[in-house]
Amino acid sequence: MTKKELVASTAAKAGISKTAAKRVVDATTTIISEQLYQDNKITLKDFGTFSLRQRPLRRVRNPQNQKMITIPSARIPVFKPGKRLKETIKSTGDRGGSAMTGGKNKEPVANPKSRPPKVIAVTSGKGGTGKTNFIINTAIALAQRGQKIYLIDADLGTANVDVLLGLNCKHTINSLVEDKNMDLMDIIVDGPEGIRLLPGGSGLQSLAELPKEELTRIIGMFKPLEEHADVIMIDTGSGISRNVVEFALAADEIVVVITPEPHSLSDAYAIIKVLSNNELQPPIRLVFNLVENITEARMVSSRLTDVTERFLQLTPETIGHILKDDNVVKSVKQLRPFVLYNPLAPASRCVVSIAEKLIPLPEGEKPAAREEKKGFLGKLKTLFSSA
Repeated sequence: MTKKELVASTAAKAGISKTAAKRVVDATTTIISEQLYQDNKITLKDFGTFSLRQRPLRRVRNPQNQKMITIPSARIPVFKPGKRLKETIKSTGDRGGSAMTGGKNKEPVANPKSRPPKVIAVTSGKGGTGKTNFIINTAIALAQRGQKIYLIDADLGTANVDVLLGLNCKHTINSLVEDKNMDLMDIIVDGPEGIRLLPGGSGLQSLAELPKEELTRIIGMFKPLEEHADVIMIDTGSGISRNVVEFALAADEIVVVITPEPHSLSDAYAIIKVLSNNELQPPIRLVFNLVENITEARMVSSRLTDVTERFLQLTPETIGHILKDDNVVKSVKQLRPFVLYNPLAPASRCVVSIAEKLIPLPEGEKPAAREEKKGFLGKLKTLFSSA
């Protein structure tokens, strides 16, 4: 049974909306996942047993371009159904088939090339949360899973993705404005594991000052990103400036990176409040960085979401946490992302878990919500035209 089918079934049986059912399913899977990493096994009477299995590093072929890719070693959850659940599944299948048993009603698999890229904006209420380090390592973790990742450095104040990756970027988006013979692909830099970096910085600010015709020319150069990317990740600035908010609202999804410190939580609430005032506000998801353990992650997550529920009538989804880890500090000193510096480090495992939740829509699910909005290029044009 797919997650979409589980949500629909939960909504129907409980008589609640699909949005509420999704929260129930997400909360249940999160609790099970977190408990697994503490106890390694959970047994539910008559239902079955959840356990963790070490999946070895694998080399597989990407079905989209036939290139060989590496899927890193990871601890993955495994479910073994109990006797009663098996009998229930069998009786359901005997009555006409089910998606859980792989019957004839299985939805057709969508052609991944026909989908627009998923655009994810990563932001934070304040500096110092590890936002840029998070987006770099998450981008790499997604690339290791076969995704074509384009990373746009849109932090107008302290653009430093290239520095943390140890890359030498000679050009930025500003180069496209200054040299009409230059193409977008001339400024894109190849990063580790196949991610591609688009250096922005102050060059993005200058787009807002261009005449309409020149802006159309520059935005048109972004077409390869929309045609070839699976995921476009935008590293925005910190705070609630207009640039940060507009970049976030141009995305399909917003990830807010937060630390347990009180001022980080209050600043995160401020950016969430500003974003929630927009009618077309994309889904907001939370990541808690530099936490000591799962207990602290749960505590700060509950503290923030309780406030947003009470005052904003909004419940952002917490998609994970990153443990405080000395490997992160060591990897930064070597200008090497920590998921590559030590793939089995606690922080690396946390990021891989988060990346799995950020993978584009599952097979068979239609990207209707994204089709109702403007494409990525349309959003960019609107963004810079209204600045």
